[in-house]
Amino acid sequence: MKRGVRSALALLASALAVGCVGTVVDQSFPALDEGRPPIRRIAVARLMARPEAAIPAAPLVARQLAEALAARGVEVVLPDVIGQAGAAVEGAAGLAELADRLHRELGVDALLVGEITRWVEREGGAAGSQRPASVGVQVELYGAPDAQRLWRGEFDRTQQSLLSNVLLTPRYPGGGTRWLTAGEFAQFAASELAAALPLAP
Repeated sequence: MKRGVRSALALLASALAVGCVGTVVDQSFPALDEGRPPIRRIAVARLMARPEAAIPAAPLVARQLAEALAARGVEVVLPDVIGQAGAAVEGAAGLAELADRLHRELGVDALLVGEITRWVEREGGAAGSQRPASVGVQVELYGAPDAQRLWRGEFDRTQQSLLSNVLLTPRYPGGGTRWLTAGEFAQFAASELAAALPLAP
């Protein structure tokens, strides 16, 4: 085997070994490491939406986040179950009240709140796109009942073509073989955010 091919294969194998390509910028806060019990049940609040185009998509993305967390083995309380209490989390006081209430009434260990920060629909179809979908989602995890901030994560990306990033695109819905709608790309965002969230094994 030629040296160049061997080197390329070695680089590819090492990249795969370290978990491919990171898509989430995240930060853990001290309260996460202060001997907290494991997080077993998370309530997902309704998402806010900064761009007007994302407002109709907010319930979909919240559900995608809930499903992605459930796939990791976490019990999830859906936004519909939280009801109106989770519709308007404003300021620290509102967050503390909600976290305490959800802990007492539903037994949650943590509350996930978030916002859609970018929502650009693709132009074109699945086979060819003049403008690919682009999605930004920020989430924060707070402990319950104390409402201490534990973790934050941000996904903000535009879909890439299959050949432009062969380590990343196969992880897209459809394996990178087609251009996604913003809703489909948001599903990828939700799965990446859920995977990045630090949970005890």
